[in-house]
Amino acid sequence: MKFNKLAVAMAALSAISTGQAIAAEADDQMQVNLGLRTFYMNRDFDAGIPDTIAAGQAFRAEFLSPFWNDMIGVDASVVHVAKLEGDKTVNSSDVLTTSGDGYTTLEQAYIKIKPTENLNIRAGRMILMTPLLNDLTSRISAPSTQAIHATASFKGGEIYGIYSDKASMNNDEDFKAYTANGEDYDVASIGGSYKFANGLSTHIQYGVADDYQKQAYFNFAYPTKVGGYDLMLDLTHMRGEDDGDLYGRDYDSNLTGLTARLSQGNLAYTIAYQTVGGSDAYDQKWGGADNTQFFTWGAVQLLDFNAKDEQSLQARIDYDVPGIPGLHLMARHTESWDIDHAGGDDGQRHETNVDVKYTLQDGAAKGLNLRLRVAKADGDAAVVPRINDIRFIVDYKTNLL
Repeated sequence: MKFNKLAVAMAALSAISTGQAIAAEADDQMQVNLGLRTFYMNRDFDAGIPDTIAAGQAFRAEFLSPFWNDMIGVDASVVHVAKLEGDKTVNSSDVLTTSGDGYTTLEQAYIKIKPTENLNIRAGRMILMTPLLNDLTSRISAPSTQAIHATASFKGGEIYGIYSDKASMNNDEDFKAYTANGEDYDVASIGGSYKFANGLSTHIQYGVADDYQKQAYFNFAYPTKVGGYDLMLDLTHMRGEDDGDLYGRDYDSNLTGLTARLSQGNLAYTIAYQTVGGSDAYDQKWGGADNTQFFTWGAVQLLDFNAKDEQSLQARIDYDVPGIPGLHLMARHTESWDIDHAGGDDGQRHETNVDVKYTLQDGAAKGLNLRLRVAKADGDAAVVPRINDIRFIVDYKTNLL
């Protein structure tokens, strides 16, 4: 790996080497965990496209070490996905491999170093969770990233730097270089978050892939009270541009979202507006095997509503059922318009989602999580195929040591 790509980030981290300690990945004792996930997907396309049905059983073994001598440790996890149902399809489910098989992958394997109480450095293969570089865990196994990731905390916030040269898809055993037009490149990013005394929280991140693309992310969230309700206002802005010849053309796009979430007791109501500007649809991925997803309210189960000139409005309701502890219900509908596409500049599409989650609160299987996700996407044929998507997920994690 080329360490010089993190020079600016590491300089900033070194400048704040005192302050509040960040949480380690494990407690003072070694941990060995076993995670089980059963994942079923049934995706029905109504436009003559072959349907996708796939199911798998994942076994995840995780080893978390303490910081030996309060300085260094090693964490690792491996996932084996056994095929339950599915074949090679035109439209991959990402549950199995593209050939319709199970697989085994080294999900994480990294060294962690804590030079000071507030500075934590990881180097190796890891799951990242930042807005511009992330490995979301919503499928049967997680994608992961080969990277150096350094985080330093201080009172009220943190700052981090990332350098990465390879990534994996969630259903692929191999880590592959970021690539475009036959050329490999790396990705470097710096970011941070801070919470002010009045409750306002901010998160800013900048990333660049040399000769390919650069992106910036800004988020501001402010909680307040309105007539006995808790109100959260959220503003997100993303900016993307090409950074050289490898993108293949001039690329310029921005995405802005404004969200209001009103909650009281067991109920929460959310309204989210999102708009895309510039000369292109917004592309959040870094190329090659990268699987980065949007950290936006507009990114739902099937669609991200990130097409050129697209505007979208989402209405959502969440409900914790008081008579059944652990049962959470969610329903949302997102409608978009003004999409600029090959057939015109007034395309539209929409998606409706229903989500039911239940977590056992006691008994021998305490913590067992059941989740049903149902989605229906529709719109202009030139914009999106009609999709009915059903997913059923069972999760359980236990500590073996």
